Amino acid sequence: MSNEINLESLLAYAIKISCSDIHIAEWDYTAFRVNWKLSKVKEAWITEKDVLNKLTEELFKNDKKKIDEFYNTKDADFAYIAKDWTPFRVNGYHKLWKIWFVMRRIERDAKKMEDLLLPKGLEKILNAKQWLFLITWPTWSWKSTTMVSILDKINETRREHIITIEDPIEFIFSDKNSIFSQREVWRDTDSFVSAIRAAMREDPDIVMVWEMRDKETVEAAMNLSETWHLVFSTLHTSWSVQTINRIIQFFNSDIQSQVRVRLADTMLWVLSQRLIPRADKKWRVWIHELMYITTWIKNLIKSGDLIQINNNIEMWSKEGMIAMKSSAYKLEQEWIINYDDYIWYFTNDD
Repeated sequence: MSNEINLESLLAYAIKISCSDIHIAEWDYTAFRVNWKLSKVKEAWITEKDVLNKLTEELFKNDKKKIDEFYNTKDADFAYIAKDWTPFRVNGYHKLWKIWFVMRRIERDAKKMEDLLLPKGLEKILNAKQWLFLITWPTWSWKSTTMVSILDKINETRREHIITIEDPIEFIFSDKNSIFSQREVWRDTDSFVSAIRAAMREDPDIVMVWEMRDKETVEAAMNLSETWHLVFSTLHTSWSVQTINRIIQFFNSDIQSQVRVRLADTMLWVLSQRLIPRADKKWRVWIHELMYITTWIKNLIKSGDLIQINNNIEMWSKEGMIAMKSSAYKLEQEWIINYDDYIWYFTNDD
């Protein structure tokens, strides 16, 4: 790299070194995160504010309205697709009166479910026609990669109309057996809620709601799942029990018992995942918790006795459910991950 930096050369370099995130800062080195480790590259020194202004124009595709909005609001969240069609999720912000960008690389091609070492019990979702499927965990767990792999598998095996409601759109699906209608919030629709409600009139079979951020979105998604649609979404939660609690807590206490009943009757699966370094340190792999709604778990949700759900996940392991610790132990026994790299996740359990 050289001081004559431009956006496409920066992205090409990031892709070459298998970088997951790029940090671009005014009057600082550009930093690249590779295998979780963030380091600055002195050859990528950004010497002047004018250089970063030029990068800003390239990122916003010279759209003056969006550039002015970014300078006025000080924040922006959008997608950028490189010349080789690699998508990036971009967050622009101001820090200490200076402009900063963080770009997260998204896989250009959908990963195969089997390559992601997803729980085998998850294969049942490929035939589901109704209810609510949630993928959970905070940022850095690559929920989008899992979501894309599942939807693309359905794309290969079923003839469905799949509507996605995203903010922003990151991965562009190609129609195979299914037809995709991808909608971006703020560009194609005013909000998640309005798009979910409109989906009812758009002949969908499957709807993917990028994230459940508020009560209105949760309620709209549950309404859709109750009308013979399969709904995918995500939450920033750690475990199945926490996911159920988070959804219930979106609502006022006086109606939470009703929400528990509705959720028990509409939820189908919860997949929670965490990224762990591989034993060879060359890449990362997930450990998982997979819960699906049995009659027992449905009754536990309705009664509010959520603490017993973890025991039920263990009891139903032969039917495809898996606890996070069991998932980690299995990968350790297969020499895929090391004990010291995952055990700290569980030190505060019990």
